[in-house]
Amino acid sequence: MRNFIKYSKFQLRDAPESCSPVGPKFASAGRCSVALAGTQLEFKAPWHDSSPYGNIRQIRMKKDYSLRSGGNVVNWNIQPSQSWLSTSIFYRQWSFCGPWFTGFMGFTSCYMEAIQLTEPNPQVNFMHPQALETAALSYLTANYGHQVIDENCGEMNYEAPLNWSTVKQLNVPTLQFDCERTWGGAAPERHVFIPISRTHIAHFSFSTLQNASGTREQVDKKVDPAPFKELIDNIVGSIRVTLSPEAQADWDEIRKSNPDAKVSETCAPLKWPADVDKDGLTILEYDPKRYA
Repeated sequence: MRNFIKYSKFQLRDAPESCSPVGPKFASAGRCSVALAGTQLEFKAPWHDSSPYGNIRQIRMKKDYSLRSGGNVVNWNIQPSQSWLSTSIFYRQWSFCGPWFTGFMGFTSCYMEAIQLTEPNPQVNFMHPQALETAALSYLTANYGHQVIDENCGEMNYEAPLNWSTVKQLNVPTLQFDCERTWGGAAPERHVFIPISRTHIAHFSFSTLQNASGTREQVDKKVDPAPFKELIDNIVGSIRVTLSPEAQADWDEIRKSNPDAKVSETCAPLKWPADVDKDGLTILEYDPKRYA
């Protein structure tokens, strides 16, 4: 944990013009382990330490989720197509503070969910890299692609994917990328998608808020984004996956029949606004009346 005297949430002094805040010490983070549809997923995460503005509760992870009963329909205002189901697994938030009572400087949070199609498609196997890629882009579009600032010019709230890559230490198909708000401070997000069965995907969503106002460049100058990013990189770098026998058999068969199967090395930002069909995988031209 951080030094709670030198780096306190209490603000008794004005914030400096530029600050590199301190958050939790990842070296002392505990290991979290969960079985999702028989696949074992592990990662390290510090103890929950929410911001001083509101009592944000963590989601305590159970040891095992069969995922046989499906999940919850995503709220219409978040996902108008309601084409994906979600099971909440984990949530923690971590505060970052400036030195000597300059106070709270921001937070990073981690939310993990298991997602699956609302309408099951037996032709789709998320263990296949291209199916995983399609699912990740469609899921993001279902949640973000409809969020328009100005209907007249189509100006979007968000831009993604950015900084597209894989999770290098894992031997299963994976991808990760950033999503940023297009107005004000960027409020960057990191999204990580990992298949856990032919019908389920583990989705990590990391959100960061720096306690400063202005453009992205101005906010980053006032509150250094590097410590927040370092925590996210450490958590993602600690992820380990042991596939269930069924998922491993699927992955082995895919590699046998198509040894070169892999997610794309690059991906340009999506052309939003856009909708997603009820099948959850087909990206459609934006129509504000489609799901009104």
